[in-house]
Amino acid sequence: MRGAPFLTDLGMICLTAICLCFLVNEFVQFPRRFGIGGMVLFGGILVWFSYDYLYYWMGVDFNHPDVEIRALTVARSAMYHCIFAMMMAVGVLLPFGKMIERLFHVIPESSTNRFYFWAILILFAVGLSPYFIFTVEPWYESIWLEMSGGRTTGATWKVGRTGNVNYSWGAYVATLLQIGQVGGQLAVFYALLIARNPLGKLVGGAIWLFWVAIAFGSGTRGYLVFNALPGVALIFLKHQAYAAALFQRFSRKAYTRAGILLIVLLFAVQFQAHFRESSYAGADVHDVSLTNLHGASMFGEGLAGFELVPEQVDYYYNRFPGEMFVRPMPQTVIDFFVGPIPRALWKNKPIDPVWKWYNEVVTQTEDGTIGTTVAQGLVGGWYFRYGLAGVIQGGLLMGLLLAICERALRNCQGRTISILITLGFATWLFRCYRLFNFHELYPLMIGAAGLWLIVRFQRAAAGAQT
Repeated sequence: MRGAPFLTDLGMICLTAICLCFLVNEFVQFPRRFGIGGMVLFGGILVWFSYDYLYYWMGVDFNHPDVEIRALTVARSAMYHCIFAMMMAVGVLLPFGKMIERLFHVIPESSTNRFYFWAILILFAVGLSPYFIFTVEPWYESIWLEMSGGRTTGATWKVGRTGNVNYSWGAYVATLLQIGQVGGQLAVFYALLIARNPLGKLVGGAIWLFWVAIAFGSGTRGYLVFNALPGVALIFLKHQAYAAALFQRFSRKAYTRAGILLIVLLFAVQFQAHFRESSYAGADVHDVSLTNLHGASMFGEGLAGFELVPEQVDYYYNRFPGEMFVRPMPQTVIDFFVGPIPRALWKNKPIDPVWKWYNEVVTQTEDGTIGTTVAQGLVGGWYFRYGLAGVIQGGLLMGLLLAICERALRNCQGRTISILITLGFATWLFRCYRLFNFHELYPLMIGAAGLWLIVRFQRAAAGAQT
């Protein structure tokens, strides 16, 4: 219909209503099967896509001179978002991925609870070490600045800790901090599930809150969600599991406590977004809105690309017949294995051309590898590269990964580290609604590998003593 706004609005309203009904059903059915795949799927669509459309694009007058996006572009984007949602719903029913599912359970449990206490202290020391070595200010001052400075006035680092294209080894100091963050998630698991004495609970909770405060002070919403959300999910699971053991279908504590923490997390994320380009000093909390979600505009983020592709710019991987159909999954596997290789070691490591191109389109800069980066959105990232074939395959992949995550959590059998890794994986998938990449997955994998080594060493030492 050439982008009839009324039909586009109606379609997105229907998508929102369907996802809302299914999300409510997931919460109702949760005590029976402990499944989180549907929650991440339908909740993610509502948070990242539906809210953005209903708040910013529904009822827009496209004839107004201030509206630069065409109605046809919005309709095209809405159509592909609906297709992607449908394919995720199909993918979550696929029975594949048993081998990946088993990887969540390869880390053995320790033979003693004291191991976890020493493990979180070791990981905490690793994560804390950069503040003693790589900051200009004294360690205590740099930590405070990281917690309270915001995105623009944090600690002064001697090395380039992060960046768009990291050619310096100093950039990988961030990996040490990320190991500490994974240790913080283990700490909250220890405090809630393992520790029996008040001191252990206090230490575990304090370490978790330390990394949550660091993530809050960074001004980066992804870090905050990555550090805080698994702990909130664990509180929900703990109370719900306890209610199930007492043959109760629902746990009021699970919903009320987790709900309150989610509201607090939402406020913290909104605070970060509102004061993103300024210091937290003198910030007025009354300026923060809980309803006008900042940074959740993943429907609108990709519209500049939907405006250009394919009418003015061809799909990137359409250089020979059939490339868009055969390349999505192999390219994703290649990206997964190439991603963690340090660019300081591999100077000619390929730069994602679509990422670079989209940065240039949106920021109007000549070099998209410098300065601000712009997320393409989960759907846009697949569409700009492969068109409809990418949207279908990307949706199926996301749904399959959600299914693997759900089955892995259901089969954890109370193993602490397995629950930790599974919830971290679910958090990564929730973050992928911004753009499908593996940046938040790598720290989780590095932390899991470190835990595997520590547990193996501890078990071998305990066996040698006996």
